[in-house]
Amino acid sequence: MCQFQLYNIFVKSMYNTALRFFNNKMIAEDIVQESFVAAFANIKRFKGESSFGSWLKRIVINRCISEIRKKKVVFESIDDNITGLYEDEFIEDRISDRAIHDAIKELPINARTILNLYVFEGYKHKEIAEILDITESTSKTQYKRAKQILYNKLKPAYYGIEI
Repeated sequence: MCQFQLYNIFVKSMYNTALRFFNNKMIAEDIVQESFVAAFANIKRFKGESSFGSWLKRIVINRCISEIRKKKVVFESIDDNITGLYEDEFIEDRISDRAIHDAIKELPINARTILNLYVFEGYKHKEIAEILDITESTSKTQYKRAKQILYNKLKPAYYGIEI
C-alpha cells in the first residue's frame, strides 16, 4: 500500500486524536503532518507487532506530549477537596455527544491531557505519570479535576437547562 493510501486511511482518526489534546486545529494539523512524516521516514522500525494504525497513533500521542512539554505545561497535584465523581453519575442518553465534546475542549490543557490519556487512550495512572514525568497522585487528582469540571459543565444539560 502506498503512503498516500495509508495517509487517506488514517489521517482523520489521527487528527481527532491530536485535536483531543489541543483545542487548536492548526496545532493538531501540524502534529498529524509531522507524525506522518516521521512514520514514513522510520517505516523500517515498524515491526508489525501491532497494526500500523496503532503504531502511528503512538507517534501522534508522543508528538502531542512533546508539544505539551514545549509549552511548559505544569501538572500540579490538586487538593483532595474535589468531591468524588463516578462514571455512573452521567446518563449519556441525556447529554449529547457534542455537549460532551465541547466541554472536554474547554478543560485546562493539563486536565484534558490526562483525561485523554486515561479515558480515550487507555493508559493507567502509573503509565501517565511516567510519560508526563509527574507523580501518580498528580495524574489521579488531575483526572478527578477533569471529571469535576465536566460534571459542573454538563450537569445543567443533564437537567435540560440551557447553559
